[in-house]
Amino acid sequence: MRNEAVGPLGGLLGRSTAMESLRDEIVRFGPTELRIHVHGETGTGKERVARALHAISPRAGGPFEPFNAAGFSDELVEAELFGHTRGAFTGAHVAREGYVAAAEHGTLFLDEVAELTPRAQAKLLRFLDEDAYHRLGETALRRADVRVLSATNADLGERVRQRRFREDLWYRLKQHRTFVPPLRERGGDILFLARHFLRHWAEPGGPEPRLSKEAEAAIARYAWPGNVRQLESEMRRVAVIAAGGVVHPCQLSAEVQQPELVEGGRLRAARDEFERCYVRRVLDRHGGVRTTAAAELGITRQALFAKIRRLGVFAEGSGDAQSSARDERRPRV
Repeated sequence: MRNEAVGPLGGLLGRSTAMESLRDEIVRFGPTELRIHVHGETGTGKERVARALHAISPRAGGPFEPFNAAGFSDELVEAELFGHTRGAFTGAHVAREGYVAAAEHGTLFLDEVAELTPRAQAKLLRFLDEDAYHRLGETALRRADVRVLSATNADLGERVRQRRFREDLWYRLKQHRTFVPPLRERGGDILFLARHFLRHWAEPGGPEPRLSKEAEAAIARYAWPGNVRQLESEMRRVAVIAAGGVVHPCQLSAEVQQPELVEGGRLRAARDEFERCYVRRVLDRHGGVRTTAAAELGITRQALFAKIRRLGVFAEGSGDAQSSARDERRPRV
């Protein structure tokens, strides 16, 4: 995203009660030294929450180092977190400091912490207990002054019950636990964020695209399994397609337009929705004047009238009577 002049909580947009509560929680616990575990579904903004916690803490002047724990072998997790000496393992051609050292006097954010292997969990547990660590390949003990925040979309309590995650490590990571609500539980925030992202990704200096009522309805009823990240990606794509005009449902991704049609495969309803959207876009482009819209569509004005009646199509921002009046002033074809 382009840089925006926002405060520490500026990235946590939303007017819902759930987001107000989350911001209040951040303000309360951010200035502490508590280790906070951030739980939420994929795309809800867990790293944004961690960055906000860091930004209002006494460590705000220090670094914020995010480390994604997923996909590393035992040796690589240890080397990445704690650093290594030259020759500590195959491929270690130079010595390297780890994320812990890089976060000194700041915040270390461990994302996807549920994916840590049993050995990596043991190493992390020792570090949290002692605030000290060994670089891979050396015996000297190094001290660390870092605050540790963690996050995952998995239920770590359930992982503990399944003996897939250490209980003692879980208790050390969650001195406080905060929850980031999914987008579907944030009510009006869905359209609030959709409009925000659409404005943000509009062409600089050009007209701002806007959502039609039908597009808003489609966006509001969709479940958004990818949450805010998915919504922003959708609006970024739509901003390019709309190019400063009105966004209609057919310009949205298929699953957002009408998820029940995608799942149920009702061909006639899906075809009518596409035709309704396409005709409306052409009418919008010609200011609701049906004669010129019909010419672009390659059909007669009478055929366009019939489609408008059957599909319930009206140009965005213009009434049926207004369109008829404009048409009557034009020569008939």
